[in-house]
Amino acid sequence: MHAATLVSTVFLIAVIVGISTSEGQDTNVSVSIASGWNVLANPLSTGTNGAGEVIKPLDSEEILTWDGQHLSTVQYDSGLGGWLDLSLNRSVAPILPPGKGFAFFNPGPATTLTFTGRQVPAAGTTNSLALPTGWSLLGSPLPATVTNITSAPVSLPIIDGMQILTWTGTGPLWSYWSYDSGFGGWVGSDFTAKSAPSYSIGQGFYLYNPGPPVTWQQSAP
Repeated sequence: MHAATLVSTVFLIAVIVGISTSEGQDTNVSVSIASGWNVLANPLSTGTNGAGEVIKPLDSEEILTWDGQHLSTVQYDSGLGGWLDLSLNRSVAPILPPGKGFAFFNPGPATTLTFTGRQVPAAGTTNSLALPTGWSLLGSPLPATVTNITSAPVSLPIIDGMQILTWTGTGPLWSYWSYDSGFGGWVGSDFTAKSAPSYSIGQGFYLYNPGPPVTWQQSAP
């Protein structure tokens, strides 16, 4: 299964470009994905947020989710009846609520995925997402793009000693950042200064929180 390729990199521990979104009750968000593995996060809510509702399944796609301790992988095969586990037993679509990151294997050429749902929170309101101790696979619950991931409306909180990994899919498969006040802020793996990571609509990333749980709050413009 294709999942083995990505799983082997996870324990060394999210590059997606999104276009077009709007506030309102229901909307679509387009996210460009490469052939092969991508690391994504759902930027909208459908209510139940099953993978088949959030995005239209691609035949032979795989979705890998991480709960902080375990990796789970399912694939979609219309010829075998829909969602399957890695042993080809019947399974169910994973739940992908806003802010939950996941790895997505695209078996075909580069394409665009369309997320459908509602923006959470609505304009003028605030949402909260827990950043637990240790590694999380997540993304912004808002359909937003910023040049600095800590800037509004993404507003990722700065945690001293936190680490961020984003998926590139080429060369070094992951880009690495750490925030270390002792070294003056954001640094790379060699502890030299580095600009803060940017964030694109629908992008997923790994985050390591070295301390107690922290609340990530976002206010929609």
